[in-house]
Order: sequence, then C-alpha cells, then structure tokens
Amino acid sequence: MNVTEANIQVIAIPLADIEPNPDQPRKFFDEAKLEELAAQFRSVGQLQPIVVRPAGDKFQIVMGERRWRAMHLVEDATTIEAKVVSSVDDENAFIMGISENIGRADMTLMEEAQAYADLVGFGYAAERIAEMFGKTTDYVRWRMDLLNLTTDIAELVAEGKIKADFAWYLSKLSPANQKVAVTRYMKGDFKTETDASTFAQALRMKENQEGFFSEKELSEKEEKSKERKQAKSKVDQVERAGALIEELAKLTPTELAELFEGEVGKHLEAVERVRKAAADAAKKLRKAKAMSEAKQLTVRPELEVEPEGGEEPGEADIAAVAAEEPSEVELEAAA
Repeated sequence: MNVTEANIQVIAIPLADIEPNPDQPRKFFDEAKLEELAAQFRSVGQLQPIVVRPAGDKFQIVMGERRWRAMHLVEDATTIEAKVVSSVDDENAFIMGISENIGRADMTLMEEAQAYADLVGFGYAAERIAEMFGKTTDYVRWRMDLLNLTTDIAELVAEGKIKADFAWYLSKLSPANQKVAVTRYMKGDFKTETDASTFAQALRMKENQEGFFSEKELSEKEEKSKERKQAKSKVDQVERAGALIEELAKLTPTELAELFEGEVGKHLEAVERVRKAAADAAKKLRKAKAMSEAKQLTVRPELEVEPEGGEEPGEADIAAVAAEEPSEVELEAAA
C-alpha cells in the first residue's frame, strides 16, 4: 500500500489489519453505546473515517477506536474507512487520542486523570495541557489529584459510583481516611454529595492538625485514647454490676437467707468490698468532675462544659475547613 497516497485519501482497510493503540487514554467502552453506533453503521454507513498510522505490517489507531470496535459488531463487515497518516509519532498520537476522548460521557474520570498525567510525563506543564484541551489549569490539576486514590476507590470512581467532587476531596486524604469516608458513603450515611465532601474536608483538617504533633506525642495520644476506652469499658461493667446489686437490694432478708443458704456471709463480704471501693471511686470522681469543669471554664469561659467528642469530626471542624478547598461550584465551573 502506498502510504503517501493514503495520506490524501480515505481508503478501506481490513479490520484485521488494524490494532488499537496500547497507550489509548480511554480504556472503558460502553457496550450499549457501541451497539448504538453499530446500528447507525448498518442504517446509514460509516460517516466519518478513523485515523491510523503504519505499524509494521499493520496499522495502529490514532483516532477512532470506538468506531473500529463498533464496526466489529456489524455483521459481514470486513473493512473500515480510514485515513493513514505517516508522520505522527507516539506523543502526537497520544495527544490526538486524548483530544478525541476528552469530554465524552464514557471516558472515566480516572482515564482522564491518567491521560493528563501521561502528558506531564511527556514534559507538558499543567498550564499547557489546560490550554490544549480548553480546560482551566486548576481543573487539570484537580483531575490529576485523583491518581492519589487507593486502587479499590479509584475503581469505584471509574465505575461512576463516586462522583467527581467527592472523589477529589477523598484524594487529599490518607489511605486510611479514604476508606473511612468511602465506607460511610457507600452505606448511604450522607444525605447529599455536599455532605459527603464536607465530611472528607473535616477529615483532612483533622489530619493536618495531627501533623503538628511529633511521633512521640502522637504515640502518647493514641495510648491515652486506648486507656480512655478501657476505662469506659470498666465503668460499663460497674454499671451492670450495680444493676445486679440493685436487684438484690429489692429482696427481703428472709428471701436473701433462703437464696444464699450457707453462703450469706461470703456474699456479704463481697458486697461490702464493692461498696467500699465504689464509695472511694465516687469520691475521686466527684473531685475529677470539679477539676474538669474548672479547667473548661478557665480555657473557654464562654462555653458550658460539654462531653468529650468522639472519633468523627464535629460541626466546628467542618465549618473551619470549608474555606480551605474549592467549592462545589468552582469544581463544576472548571469542567
């Protein structure tokens, strides 16, 4: 075949002589959409040729892999109309492939992010990439941030189960907190996408705060948290024991004598030990309560004493971090 002639005319090339570009930025092709295109080919024929380049004894697709795939679904189709370009190197072929696919509904967020990152690998700056594809620089950078997602979460994004805004906020978190936020998201704990993104923002602020502590301080904080949980567990056990003693107190001496025949003295000693320990603990807890209230009033006199927060960020955390990140409107505008 004369390549020079192919450069100036559209020709029919056997489907078997064409192979896809392994560096094609788009990896997912919607089967239903391919069938729709195949139906169009059956009805009115191929309206636009694909673009290929010589690759040994075959041709490699530069633009039009979706049309090539759809043509395979057309019964009795053995060729496809194509234009051969011989002066396209790997870099330009890749750029042409991105140009064709950017903005298509079936190009996933992760494919788009990887395409931009690959162009950075070719030496292009984010500003230049944005200019090439009619995007803002921030948009290109936000998309590339998605490559910080863990593999399993990236798959959910690629499948469309996690939307762009929330995905971006997730990408700024540690792998552990990505999992925390996505687990809640998939369980349906958030009423809106904004709620999910706001929760992820608060997690990020919490991470930033923890970053100000040394490794030793973080270890001490974790140890203190563990001790607090253990103490709470013990108090819970005390409450259960107290409930049992309350039930015993409702019985008459006669009933207790019959119930513990021969062992009343032993049980009396056990209850007396519990009573004495409980009295000592209650005395110390009263002092601890007074100290805690005094500390709270000294540090924040304008606030009433509130119970200590749990593991999740509170409303104050969420409000404080909201101004740090691009808003949902900004992210949408970037698209």
